[in-house]
Amino acid sequence: MLERWKIVIIMLLLAAGSAWLLNKISPGEARVTREPLHQPDYYMENFRTFTMEQDGSLKNRLQAEYMAHYPDDDTTELVRPMLEIPRADNLSINIVADKGWVTADNEVILLTGNVNLWQNDAAGNKRLEIITSDVRILIKQEYAETDKPSIFIGKDTTVKATGIKAYLKEGRLIMLNNVHTTISSEKPD
Repeated sequence: MLERWKIVIIMLLLAAGSAWLLNKISPGEARVTREPLHQPDYYMENFRTFTMEQDGSLKNRLQAEYMAHYPDDDTTELVRPMLEIPRADNLSINIVADKGWVTADNEVILLTGNVNLWQNDAAGNKRLEIITSDVRILIKQEYAETDKPSIFIGKDTTVKATGIKAYLKEGRLIMLNNVHTTISSEKPD
């Protein structure tokens, strides 16, 4: 019986020694700290959100066909976003894009792909339109900019330029580079 215990103890020592040796010889599993995955924690389809001023008036309206929120960086991705910015003259500025991305603090919206900005007159006809791509919007400042080729279409004027700075609150545009203007010379019959 003593002999049986000797064999068990030797076997246990051999097993422990083998495990120690195997651990020493082969690289151990590195402890991997996983970064949070960039996967949405929630999403919405056909969503709409409103931002209000202190006095309760509408500051802007944002809607999209699809919205996904990512908790790892607290950002939001949008598909077919549309932003409406009301103005004092009741002629809202409308911006639509293929895709969008909103920062964690909701201060910046990056619109990618085709971007179309327009403003209708009181009768509902397009007063002005800007066709471009890849626009950065600073929400609080009501400011938008792009360094991409852009086309501004007004009632009698078409302006092509590379890069635009748009001060939406003031209704002021600055065309940056390669500016070419065409003025319609149609005369009434």
